[in-house]
Amino acid sequence: MMVRSAKIFVVAILLACVQSFAGYFIEPSYDEAPAKDSLASFSFGGELELVYYLSSIHPGILLSGEYRFHRHHSADLFAVALFSGDYFEIGADWRFFFRGMREDDFLRLGVSFISFERYDKSYFPPRITLGYGRDITFFKNASFLCRIELDASYIVGRALVEHKENDFFGREAHFTAALNIGFYLF
Repeated sequence: MMVRSAKIFVVAILLACVQSFAGYFIEPSYDEAPAKDSLASFSFGGELELVYYLSSIHPGILLSGEYRFHRHHSADLFAVALFSGDYFEIGADWRFFFRGMREDDFLRLGVSFISFERYDKSYFPPRITLGYGRDITFFKNASFLCRIELDASYIVGRALVEHKENDFFGREAHFTAALNIGFYLF
């Protein structure tokens, strides 16, 4: 009985998330939606980042401060550290929000530098990131939001390499993909 109740609870939570994230059929169209949302200009928060490269997932944490300088545009500074210690990243993003409201879909374009060590040498190559995500507010008068985002990145220059004990075979990764889930206060 307890297992069945837990399953029903999990399904209810998943349906609430799907409705909030992908409300395609239940939300009014962009043209018909009322523009009543007041936006705070500054928000800060953190995200759990799951980065996929070299055929494995590497979890990390992202800290960010974002400034919304227009209804449809924002810029932020961020820093990322992977729990495995593979690399550290610092950079800046620009986001374009489609509707210009607090709960909205957005496109992200980012430029950053990652720092890692390979074979006792330090590298600091640039990285270009393109992403798509959504800001979700669970309550009307809340002063926080949830952000879900998918990113694709390309590391320009020196690539991430797989640690191998022998130097005969090795793999490199210039492309990475990431899923970010986080909370922001505004």
